[in-house]
Amino acid sequence: MPLPAPVDAVTRCFLTEVDRRLPGRLGGLFLHGSLCWGEFFPGSDIDFLAVWDRLPTGADLDLLRAAHESTRARHPDRVFDGLHGTAADLAGSPALIDHRPAFFQGTFDPAGGAGLSLVTWHELAERAVTIRGELPPVHTDRPALLAYTRGNLDSYWRGAIAQVEDAGFDRLGRNESAVSWIALGVARLHHLLTRRVMTSKSGAGRYLLELDQRWAEIAREALRIRERPDTPSGYDDPGRRGQDTYDLLTWMVEDGVGRRP
Repeated sequence: MPLPAPVDAVTRCFLTEVDRRLPGRLGGLFLHGSLCWGEFFPGSDIDFLAVWDRLPTGADLDLLRAAHESTRARHPDRVFDGLHGTAADLAGSPALIDHRPAFFQGTFDPAGGAGLSLVTWHELAERAVTIRGELPPVHTDRPALLAYTRGNLDSYWRGAIAQVEDAGFDRLGRNESAVSWIALGVARLHHLLTRRVMTSKSGAGRYLLELDQRWAEIAREALRIRERPDTPSGYDDPGRRGQDTYDLLTWMVEDGVGRRP
């Protein structure tokens, strides 16, 4: 399948910038995230993993930083986030890796950790989009992925419940990106724990539509925000939209954490 034009433009730009500064060094560039699920919308990020025979160190890290910053300057409206690693990194558990160079939310970190997760490893193993090179063997561990997902629900997403309670339903309901991010994000994890397979953000919305009629309205709204943000909302009351998002979040956390292998 041809790359969407913005993805092609950003990845070509990045490879050009890297090759100009570090010629012949970057062996592989692979995409995961929304694109690997066949979902790329106007606001979608471009998530990458770059594979090096030998990771840049010392002054070469400054050159890699410059390549990222130049790419961002040329494409300021596109989020191009990801991790730099090696074939050996992919062959083992990401939990064993302390840090790797990463570019995340517009900032280069020579010892970052963005993308170091089993979710990234499994997405790459199952459906990586190849831009350059051949993807090395990627470590996967389904029981560990399920345990990680359950722990994420019980920590990060349980913390989100408290944040929503502090902010209030009306404030949440007026923030469309937060509504979609919460509803589809937590549903992705619940889908993995119940179906034992990963899904996309839009796939998570369709899962909600199948799961229970209680979540149909907020599922349709979250999908609209993600896929058709310029169309009218199905809600006329921000407070009710925030309440529905909160109710879904709390139910998914409790039900998901309670599920065992």
